[in-house]
Amino acid sequence: MNIGIVGLGLIGGSIGLKLQRLNHTIYGVTNNNINEKKAIENKLANFVSCDCGILKECSLIILALPIKDLINPSNELINKIPKKAIVTDVGSIKEPIVKTWEKIHPLFIGSHPMAGTEKKGVDSGFESLLDNAKWIITPTSKTNLDAINTLSNLITSMKCEIFNSSPKEHDEAVSLISHLPIFVASSLIKTAYKEQNKSLLELTQNISATGFSDTTRVGGGNPDLGLDLAANNQENILNAIKEFKNNINEIENLIKDKNWELLYKKLTKAKEVRSNFIN
Repeated sequence: MNIGIVGLGLIGGSIGLKLQRLNHTIYGVTNNNINEKKAIENKLANFVSCDCGILKECSLIILALPIKDLINPSNELINKIPKKAIVTDVGSIKEPIVKTWEKIHPLFIGSHPMAGTEKKGVDSGFESLLDNAKWIITPTSKTNLDAINTLSNLITSMKCEIFNSSPKEHDEAVSLISHLPIFVASSLIKTAYKEQNKSLLELTQNISATGFSDTTRVGGGNPDLGLDLAANNQENILNAIKEFKNNINEIENLIKDKNWELLYKKLTKAKEVRSNFIN
């Protein structure tokens, strides 16, 4: 297939590398000449341009743009996408994106690969990022069935596992397991950064190991993404934060009351249920 990718950062670039390996021809769009040159050097697509007109060759187009640009797309992008092309996105929220693009394009399908690192930009993509990734598609009653089949076949060819959900349920789910951890990790980092106690700060930084690194990885990621998530999935994230605060307050009270038996039970329960989230 001739496949367009608009945005060749971490996700878009990784998809471009993966699909080229599967013998698709990739037409990549970057936002400026510097990134165009870097994308060509990194071989993220077969053809790269800042001009969305390059998409005229494509039968399927993947929008790998920041959330704010997916919700408020440029007229240039809208006008240059062929009406017969299937269009999807890889944004980590779905309701506002789906509402926007279903009004714009008849063959749009919301989607979201659950993959990423703390890196961003045209130098961050790598082919194996999507290996065994879970990829959610969020069709609605307006979604074309043939388009769903085509997109699903492409995703499974990349060895990704497909899950289906409504845009609303998707946003509720990712607020719990993807968005909330960003803000919790950010708070953990701030808590450990004892700037007023230089000796303690130096020690904690020197002895921090994999536990702290693993727990806070997502807090060291792209702040633009975190801001976009908070602004556009606000209600779900606030609900998740409220529930988290209730849980951490309960643990705090158990420690204050020296209720070690109930605390042990809660820690044991968490250990048991964690395996259901780690596949």
